[in-house]
Amino acid sequence: MKKARLTIDMTQQDHGCLKMACAKLGVSMREFVLQSAFEKIEELEDEKLAERAHKVLKEIKAGKRKTISLDEMKKRYVTPLFTSQPVER
Repeated sequence: MKKARLTIDMTQQDHGCLKMACAKLGVSMREFVLQSAFEKIEELEDEKLAERAHKVLKEIKAGKRKTISLDEMKKRYVTPLFTSQPVER
């Protein structure tokens, strides 16, 4: 896989703090930065999903969106996966 490079400008003091923290954690600065970045991405994705779920629940409570039972959902979407029945909508 082809690699890409990322350069981050920071003060010497910030660099020293990051380097010390990584040494205490026993990880490289590269590992720490990548792990931190991906954790933040997951956190933002979770927040976005929670916002969307909240909006949908609000619409359901207001009667703007319909719901179906778990049994109906299984009948529509799960059962056809294991049979040759077409998915009805």
